[in-house]
Amino acid sequence: MNTCTTNTLTKDQEEQIRKLQELVFKEEQLENEVFLSSEMNITKEKPCFFLRYENDELICFLDAFFPSSREIEINGFTHPAFRRRGHFTALVQEALQTYQGMPFAQALFQCELNSKSGKAYLQKRYPSLDRSEYVMALAKADWKSRPARGTLGKLEKHSRSQALPITCEAFGMDPVSGEKELEFLISDPGREVYVYAQDEQVIGMLNVHRESEDRVMLHGVAIRSSDRGKGYGKAMLCLALDEIFKTVDTLLLEVDSENPPALSLYRSLGFEVRSQVDYHRLIL
Repeated sequence: MNTCTTNTLTKDQEEQIRKLQELVFKEEQLENEVFLSSEMNITKEKPCFFLRYENDELICFLDAFFPSSREIEINGFTHPAFRRRGHFTALVQEALQTYQGMPFAQALFQCELNSKSGKAYLQKRYPSLDRSEYVMALAKADWKSRPARGTLGKLEKHSRSQALPITCEAFGMDPVSGEKELEFLISDPGREVYVYAQDEQVIGMLNVHRESEDRVMLHGVAIRSSDRGKGYGKAMLCLALDEIFKTVDTLLLEVDSENPPALSLYRSLGFEVRSQVDYHRLIL
């Protein structure tokens, strides 16, 4: 039995993880795929992937995501033939030990609603529910285009200075981290970043991530705080959906149960809940 910890995966490791994920997901009809990159972590140099092997076979995997300095989001899975032997718990303990001394206040364990094995594990070890997150979907055939005020365009160098404060405000980043985030978004070949303007002033932004041929995600939807509650979010999304559906058949997004206005907005545009992920809390 041996464990590998890293912040960057090799192609072979990625293939092993996807193969194990496919096996586990097929058994319980799951779809909350792990994101196999550390680029979205606020601390990119720290290990965030934990792989456990038996006889060179990957039997357990843990992924840690650091969206902010406040919390760690943990996702992972174990080969069905190796469950209830403490493998995932061992990876959790190793991960938490790795992050000792960092300012994280809590760890959140992700579990899809229909994962019987995941629910049983978390009910036993981490029963406190922090929140739920919904994956919502909208098909091109179901999208009803409508007039919208404002303009939408790709993020360019000249508009980065206006987009920076929106990024920092929306995601709790300092200017240096915000600049790095924008650079990552722009340089990612699988991502398109849009800015929304009123009277030539950028007041909103969002990005589209083509994770795979059949999985396109809408991320980072944000309107400047001083312009919220004025219908700009809906207008921005209407313009964005017209553009996105020129090349996409189905669009997915994630929305938090603690954000009822966003949930209501997406439903008004035709998005429907496709799956639910619960977050179980461990105070650190």
